[in-house]
This record gives sequence, structure tokens and C-alpha cells, in this order.
Amino acid sequence: MRHLKAVTVVLGLAAAGCASIVETPLAPNMVRLDVNPPWAPEGRDATLRYAAELTLRSGYSAFRLTPIYAQAFNNFGVTVVMLRAGDPGALGAFDAAEVLGRGSP
Repeated sequence: MRHLKAVTVVLGLAAAGCASIVETPLAPNMVRLDVNPPWAPEGRDATLRYAAELTLRSGYSAFRLTPIYAQAFNNFGVTVVMLRAGDPGALGAFDAAEVLGRGSP
């Protein structure tokens, strides 16, 4: 089921503009996302939504994004650090359910 959701999100992004997002796990609660969005104006929101889905799928409720590189407006990478409510650093982080318009879990 987890892989089906990931494929669905990636296919949705691809349909929106032939985007690709590559996930590289770095730790149980940390993933690097390499993004190639030819639809630059929507890239930020799509990446936020992708990170929110990933966070909820992984059993966390909040996340932080840290930019790691940007190349000529087409490619960029971010690190997603996923947190649970009450974790140090969760205060001020993105609430994954709110990003997706689902309200807090």
C-alpha cells in the first residue's frame, strides 16, 4: 500500500508536468528529495504536499524542509526531517495534515 501511494503521488506530479522526485532515505525520520520540476511556479507547493504525504505515511505528524541545492530553476534538493508532536523541533514545523488540508490528526 505504501508503494502504491508513492507511485500515485509521483504519477500525479508527473502528469502535472513530467516531474520527477527521487527519495533517498538518510535516517528513519530523514529523507532527501531530489526534485526536477519543469513546472517551477508549482514546484514549491507540490514538494510541500509530497513531503507531507511522506511524513504521514512514515508515521510522523510534522516536518521541516532544509534546502540542499538549486540548479538553474529546474532542479533542487531538500532534506525532509519528520517529527512527531512533542518532539524537540516540532514547534514551528509544518503540520503534515494541515498542508494536505486534512486538519490536525
